[in-house]
Amino acid sequence: MKIALMIGNNAWLQQVAIRELQHICNETIEVIDMDVSLTRQIRADVLICWRASEELIKNINGLKLIQVWGAGIDQIDIKAATERNIIVCNTKGAMANAMAEYVLMQILVWERDLFYWNKIAHLGAWDWEKRNSNPFIELSDRCLGIIGMGMIGTEVAKKAAGLGLRVWVITKNPSKVEEELKEQLCFLGGLEKMEEVAASVDYLSLHLPLTDETHHLVDNKWLQQMKPNSVLINTSRGAIIDEQALAIILKDRRIRGASLDVLENEPISPDNPLKEIENLILTCHQAGYTTRTIKNTLKMIKINIEAIKKMDEGKMINRIKVGQAGMPVLPS
Repeated sequence: MKIALMIGNNAWLQQVAIRELQHICNETIEVIDMDVSLTRQIRADVLICWRASEELIKNINGLKLIQVWGAGIDQIDIKAATERNIIVCNTKGAMANAMAEYVLMQILVWERDLFYWNKIAHLGAWDWEKRNSNPFIELSDRCLGIIGMGMIGTEVAKKAAGLGLRVWVITKNPSKVEEELKEQLCFLGGLEKMEEVAASVDYLSLHLPLTDETHHLVDNKWLQQMKPNSVLINTSRGAIIDEQALAIILKDRRIRGASLDVLENEPISPDNPLKEIENLILTCHQAGYTTRTIKNTLKMIKINIEAIKKMDEGKMINRIKVGQAGMPVLPS
C-alpha cells in the first residue's frame, strides 16, 4: 500500500500525517509539492490531498482512492476520478466543532466591539461617553441566520441556540434537520426564503459548498437585502461571495461589517478591493485548523485506507456519491 501526500508545504503537518499513517502502508509515503505540477508518472494506491486535477490523476498509476483532507471537493476533478473508477472521499465533519467555535467567536468580537475597546484601553482613553450611551446587546437579543445545514451549519446552530441566540436556518431539505434541533430554531425554511432571512437577521453565516449554483450567490442584490447593522460571516468558500459587490457595500457602510476566513483567491491579491476595508475582519483560511480537527481528519483517513487495503468499500466513510453526469451529488 503506497500513499502519496499532497497537503501543502506545512512541514509540521506533513510529519504528523506521515507518523500517523506510516504503520498502515508498507512503502514510503511520497510527499508531492502542491505548487509544482506533477508531470512525471508515479505509483500510489491512495492520494491524500486538498486538490486533484485531471493531469495529476492521470499521472498516478494504480490509484484507488482520492482522500480529500477537508470537506470541500470543488478542487477535485470528480469526473476524471469517476472515469478511472477511483473512489473519492472527504473528511466531512472533522472540522465541525472548530468551525462553529470560530463563527461564535466572530459574533462575540463584533457584538462587544472588541478591537475598538482594546485600542481605547491601551491608549488610556477610557471612552466613558460611548460606553454609557451605547450599552452592549446580549446574544439572546440577537438573531443568527445560517445558510446551509451540513455538519458545520448544524453544529453552529446547536452552539448558537445554546448561547441564547435566536437561530434562523435555510437549508435545501428542511425535513432533514434533526427534530430536537428544530424545536430550538426560530425559523426553518427552504432556499426560496434566503433573501427573507438575509433581511431579518443580525448575523448571517454561510455554510455552503462551492458549485455552479452557489458561485457569487451572495451578490449585490443579496447584500442590499441585509439589515444596516448586520454582519456577514463566511467560513465556507470565498467564491460564494461577489467580493467586488461586498467591498462596495462595506465601504458605503450599508451593513455593519463582515468576517471572512476564505477568499476567492488566496492569499489576498494586492488589487483585491477588500484589502483596505476597515469594517472587515480577515483571517487566513484557518477557522478549522486545530489539533482536534487534525486528529479527527487522520482518524477518518485511516479508516478509509484500511478499507481500501482490505478491499472492503462498505466500511468507507464520507464517500462522495456521483450522479449520472459524473458530478458529485451534494448533501442538503
